[in-house]
Amino acid sequence: MVIIQFAGGLGNQMFQYALYLQFQNLNKDVKVDDVAGFVEDVKRDPALSAFGITYEKADPKVIEEMLDASLLFWHRVKRKLFGRKRKSYFEEDKRFRPEIFTWDDIYLEGYWQTEKYFAAVEDQVRAAFDVDKLFAPKGEGAAPMEGWSNLQARVQAYLREIEDTQSVSLHIRRGDYLTPENQALFGGICTEAYYKEAMRRMREQYPGCRFFLFTNDKEWAKMRFVDRPSTDVTVVDLPEGCDHQEFALMSKCKHNILANSSYSWWASYLNINPHKTVLAPPKWLNGWDCRDVYREDMQKVTVAGQDDK
Repeated sequence: MVIIQFAGGLGNQMFQYALYLQFQNLNKDVKVDDVAGFVEDVKRDPALSAFGITYEKADPKVIEEMLDASLLFWHRVKRKLFGRKRKSYFEEDKRFRPEIFTWDDIYLEGYWQTEKYFAAVEDQVRAAFDVDKLFAPKGEGAAPMEGWSNLQARVQAYLREIEDTQSVSLHIRRGDYLTPENQALFGGICTEAYYKEAMRRMREQYPGCRFFLFTNDKEWAKMRFVDRPSTDVTVVDLPEGCDHQEFALMSKCKHNILANSSYSWWASYLNINPHKTVLAPPKWLNGWDCRDVYREDMQKVTVAGQDDK
């Protein structure tokens, strides 16, 4: 049996589920642990049900055995004497590791952020991540949330603008990216200079284009990117908790400017415009070799003082 741990936000869980589909395609006995990865991450929880996605969940007892995590006295004594005997693998770097598909009886932890892990099941992945389902309140068949009709009207208004213009999504990730530990990993990559150079390129290539700015720090973004009376930038302003709707709107834009985030990676991947332009930061993470994150349709934007190392 292969068990894949789900963890992180929406984009990360999409990579993990895509890996799950590839293991299924290989006729592996594959299950999901959608509990352990969220125990210490109180701000996140399983997020794929909005797509109508289901998956086989691993039996907690099987997980316990695989991770040698039993709290029974004699199991604890055995670990004390002989060490923990885990049948697990934590993704040690960001490179594509095809050998994982040859393993069995293993618990997999990681984000698996490359399309190479699911290239063979691309059609299944795209069908599973049907963004039109995200415009429903909580997935198909769910009871509408409070104030849903007003929210739906706002979402549909944005969608009409996106469909009627040469729309470009602009994703700016701040919030948790600004903590000291995350700054070490993500900081200094998607700078203001990067975004302005990407916007300049889009304006040059698509005169009259319109930017739809998606961010978790709207006031900061407005001060820096909405700077003209006749601005071509619309800050998408939906209530907190509308990540799925914002993601769907981002994917409907004709072109995309990415943050170093799996959220905008997937939105651009699911963008069905055959002539789309996707601009990406010059590197993905500080201190990691992330070459496999980049797709062939992604163009790196490097500005003075930056490199892709």
